[in-house]
Amino acid sequence: MNLAYEDENKELMVVHAHMLETLVRLIQVLYTSLSSAAMFTLACVVGNTERMASFCDGEILECLRRVLSEDPVDEARINSAEALFNMTRNNTEETVQRMGDHPRFLATLARAVLTDYSADVRIYCARALEWMSADVHYPMNCHAMLLSALTVSAQWTKTSCIAEAMKTQATLAENRLPMAAHDGLLQALSNLALLESLTDSDVRKSAIAALEMISREPRARPYMVKNEQVMTALTKASFATGDGEIVLDDFDESSTTGRMIKRALKNLAGSL
Repeated sequence: MNLAYEDENKELMVVHAHMLETLVRLIQVLYTSLSSAAMFTLACVVGNTERMASFCDGEILECLRRVLSEDPVDEARINSAEALFNMTRNNTEETVQRMGDHPRFLATLARAVLTDYSADVRIYCARALEWMSADVHYPMNCHAMLLSALTVSAQWTKTSCIAEAMKTQATLAENRLPMAAHDGLLQALSNLALLESLTDSDVRKSAIAALEMISREPRARPYMVKNEQVMTALTKASFATGDGEIVLDDFDESSTTGRMIKRALKNLAGSL
């Protein structure tokens, strides 16, 4: 682990013939905290993540995933979560593809966001999903798995990571119909748009922005108008008065969010 902290060692360790294999074996046998700490340090280098993700057909990903989901030691799970986050942030196209195509990686991140006892683990996993959302798009094979992970983890509102991930997804036209058609996603997004606490302002704004962008896709509109909660969220937001905990600036027609709500309702009006 100490070797991995030196910048000049990080790339040398990854290309060494047996170093990654040794770290994997240490994680599997006993030293999960120290070995996973070495992994998150090595994953800070962009050039390393592709090799780490592809090593032995995803063996490192699977080891880190299992530590994240099964290890009882908080430090080990935190280190694994940070390693996976660093891999999503310092990625290459190959890294993203390898991580996205792992059959349980995205689902494990989503589950950890909701159920892990450590706040650090939950935050790292939410941020990892946000970074994956910037690089995984339709028609990639793993896109549906990403949408499922975002739908599950949308209950997380301690940070705006998941709402921002959905907003990022909705910025690309090719993602909008798959988002609207994905089971539970519009419901999850409208739940976020209906949040009323002042502390949820950023989450709410991102959710409304995502709904507005999805409504720009004509083929997505029938899904939206048939979803009672989506229409409730947009209508309620359009009539908000600033009473209680809702902030008027969020929904005033002169504000960016207010204009988005107006555009979304206008887009959907023809499909009613």
